[in-house]
Amino acid sequence: MSYPRLTTASGRTVLAAALACAAGLAVNLWLAAMNAKGFGADFNQFYCASRLAGTGHLYDWDALRKLEAAHGPAIRTGRLPVVALGWKLIGWMPYPTARGVWLAASIVSILFFALAWPGLNRLGALVALCWSAPTALLLLVGQDTPFWLLFAAAGLLLLSRGKPRLAGVAFALCIAKYHLAVAFPIMLVAQKRWNVLAYGAAAGAVLLGAGFAIEGPGWPHRYWEAVTDPQFSPAAARMANLRGIAWWLPWPGAVEAILAIAVVYLLWRFFRRTPQLGLAGAGAAAGGLLLARHGYNYDFVLLIPLLVFTAQRPGIPVWLKGWAVLLLSPVATLLVVTNKPFLAQVPIVGFVIAALVRECLAKTDADAPPRPA
Repeated sequence: MSYPRLTTASGRTVLAAALACAAGLAVNLWLAAMNAKGFGADFNQFYCASRLAGTGHLYDWDALRKLEAAHGPAIRTGRLPVVALGWKLIGWMPYPTARGVWLAASIVSILFFALAWPGLNRLGALVALCWSAPTALLLLVGQDTPFWLLFAAAGLLLLSRGKPRLAGVAFALCIAKYHLAVAFPIMLVAQKRWNVLAYGAAAGAVLLGAGFAIEGPGWPHRYWEAVTDPQFSPAAARMANLRGIAWWLPWPGAVEAILAIAVVYLLWRFFRRTPQLGLAGAGAAAGGLLLARHGYNYDFVLLIPLLVFTAQRPGIPVWLKGWAVLLLSPVATLLVVTNKPFLAQVPIVGFVIAALVRECLAKTDADAPPRPA
């Protein structure tokens, strides 16, 4: 029996991508098996928090860890009341069933994020996901990052299709993911997308306002206490962001503040000179990773759009493409958990800054932001 041969360039590309995906999946399945004890560690937090939503005890640490103790280690929640209420459906399910539903929904969300992000090479994005140790890790522990990435991709997709109002609402749904909530507003202001910003702000206000009906008038204070508790953001030395870099230097608070101002300015220039929505969104996600003061190795998934754009676009220097490919491998994720995490922190932070600077310097014409939406 004979089989058709792949003779076209496109056929060979698909075959190569399929083989690369298979190899990446094999590596990540092995890593997941080696870390199987952490299965569902973060999901336990979300599942139990959903059961407390609406009781006035969402941020009651004693009540939350009592519920979490039945399924695994206790982790303090830092999600908004409206988010925890949105998880009520899974909270009504038996724990094993809820974990399976969450995992399936996370995989679908990750695939949508990769396939719907405007301008992103789909085969390249799929290969990147299959090789991405951060993606494997967040699926293993049950992080909710896939859902926020889905909303970010949906916002960019809607905006690219001329639906700024719906895009604003989609961006507002990212409010619980600090990394996205930090840089995307900068993008919208820099590009003068006032309509998107207005609808996003209105939707965000509704989401925040709903917290008073869900958890009572004192929820902002209790929420603030939860997210500023040292247990909520331990091990700053292992964060691959500005906070992690500053931790190794004298006067870390001042250093982080100065670096943050510089990165915000760089992002502003980048957004002003980058009208392509997909690339601008990639810069926002990566820039948010640097600016957020809470970030761990599974948050490296936010780098995927910028890494893929860097690897796929013509005219990018070979050294920068090679840097991107290296960061798409599991190397950085593995290095950040060693006793020398700066071996991962410096390349990650350095890449984002180098990629943004390169885009700013590549354009010599006057600032020409895209037409406001």
